[in-house]
Amino acid sequence: MNFLLHRHLAARDLGTSAAGVGAMLPDLWRMADRRVRPSALHRPEAVSPPLGALLSGVEHHVAADRWFHADTVFVDGEREATQLLREAKISARRTLLFAHILWELCLDGELVRREGFDRVVTAVREGMREAAPAVSESAELHHFSRVAREPDERLAFQRRMGRICGELTRGPWIEGYQTGEGIAARVQGVRARVGLEPMSSDDEARFADVARALLGRAVGPVERILAATSVTG
Repeated sequence: MNFLLHRHLAARDLGTSAAGVGAMLPDLWRMADRRVRPSALHRPEAVSPPLGALLSGVEHHVAADRWFHADTVFVDGEREATQLLREAKISARRTLLFAHILWELCLDGELVRREGFDRVVTAVREGMREAAPAVSESAELHHFSRVAREPDERLAFQRRMGRICGELTRGPWIEGYQTGEGIAARVQGVRARVGLEPMSSDDEARFADVARALLGRAVGPVERILAATSVTG
């Protein structure tokens, strides 16, 4: 699932806004630097409350993804997204590879529709404020203390994370998940990050049509995810 559903579930299950932000971090880290991922972390004995909440959120993310990617709520949705993209005859390279993220973005879009845009953005802002003192330290523990990286790489990561978190709290990024056009624009950004050329305007319109159709089919799957007794095993 994408970071908004991760945030919602972790905040609900763990009881803090900071834990919700922690569950967002693995996705945000990869946006800032594809090499930064959660590790098999042995938590330090003494950590601050914000850091402890963030680390618990990261653990929740990893466990929730194990459940989600093995469940039919993802498998069936990804299969349908692949089929609709194939039928759309989009000419841009590697389009079918985006079926996975497309379905996850549509699930986030349905969550925003269901919960209300203002409510979701407010929760993200509050969580970011609560977690801010420990966000950098969480990435240090999971990645930078374990992997040799150049100082300029660390600085670039920190700057990108700052921009990402700032954009999320502004709102338009999250608001865009509610429309096919907004989701297509997000996928254009993903294509750029992985070194693929942008879709043409015609291709982007076709992609938006597919996303719009999948948004309409995400209601039941999101209800199922939210109703699950446990998404962490």
